[in-house]
Amino acid sequence: MNRFNFDQIIPRRGTGSIKWEQYPADVLPMWVADMDFASPPAVVAALHERAAHAVFGYPAHPERLAEVICERMAHLYR
Repeated sequence: MNRFNFDQIIPRRGTGSIKWEQYPADVLPMWVADMDFASPPAVVAALHERAAHAVFGYPAHPERLAEVICERMAHLYR
């Protein structure tokens, strides 16, 4: 089982984070979508691997992507 240290404080001011740069230092922003803990090692490793490839572009989408999206929207919203 992977263990993550959610108690580790990672200073975010001065890193370009809108969450931490938008307000003065005496305000504690409580945004849900911008987490203040490190990404899982597997995610970091996958990003390193992709970045090491050094060629970025527009990959083809999976063959069934449009079909799956349409099925999901039909199921949720008829």
